[in-house]
Amino acid sequence: MNTTGFIRGYMSKNLKGEKFIEHVATCIEQQLQEWDPNYQVQVIHLANYEIVIKNNNVICNLTISKNELVNLQSRSPYALDRFIWRKLKEKGVKYGEYGGNYLTYVFR
Repeated sequence: MNTTGFIRGYMSKNLKGEKFIEHVATCIEQQLQEWDPNYQVQVIHLANYEIVIKNNNVICNLTISKNELVNLQSRSPYALDRFIWRKLKEKGVKYGEYGGNYLTYVFR
């Protein structure tokens, strides 16, 4: 998957937190679906943000507080992505081949 750093920087500075986390979740879903089309990613807004990643019968949940979201969004354009990808790796999600520049931007 490919991405444009300039546009992501603009988005991280100008989108409200909820819109930004939804965009990041969509990017993560697209990348996961390049490896396995059965992946689905959903953002649920409760007291915090719940990110639910499903692949067939395997479900992985991540919680991000509103303060964490604000801090990550202001730190760098891909800090939220990096945080989520690292949590996914801790939970056993395997990374496939990098088929574009998206994950290169994330793990810089």
